[in-house]
Amino acid sequence: MVDEKHGERPLEDDPSDLSSEEPNIRRSEEEARVGARQREAGSMNVKKTVRTEREEIRVPKRREEVDVEQVPIDREVSGGEGAFEDEEVVIQVFEEEVVVSKRVVLKEEVRIRKEVVEEMEVVEVDLRKEEIEIDDQTEREEQLPD
Repeated sequence: MVDEKHGERPLEDDPSDLSSEEPNIRRSEEEARVGARQREAGSMNVKKTVRTEREEIRVPKRREEVDVEQVPIDREVSGGEGAFEDEEVVIQVFEEEVVVSKRVVLKEEVRIRKEVVEEMEVVEVDLRKEEIEIDDQTEREEQLPD
C-alpha cells in the first residue's frame, strides 16, 4: 500500500511487487581448449635396388700331364713277342675345370618401424575477458540518527 501523501510505500510491503525482470549484465571469458590433431608430415622411402659387381676370384685347379720317356734297352727278344706288330696305348689325361655356381644368401634384413615421440610445444593464445565497471552515480541522502 502506498502512502499518497508522501509517495512512499510502507516497509512491510512485499518487494516482489516490482517488475520480475531485473536488468542484468552477463560477463563472459574465452577459455583456451588446446589439443592436437594428426596430419601427414611427410614420408620416408626405403628402396632396394640391385647392382652388379664384377669380382675376381682365384681358384686353384689341377691337371695331369703326360711325360713320355724313351728308355734305351739293348736286349734280344725271344720268340718275337710283340715284335713288328702295330700297337697303340691310350692314356686318358684329366684336368680340373672351374665351375661357377651361384646361390642366394640372405645377408641383412632392414626392419622398418614407427614410434611415437611425444614432445611439448608452448603455444601462446590471446584470450578475451569481459570486465564490468560499476559507476555508482546515485545520490543518497544521509539519514539523520533518530
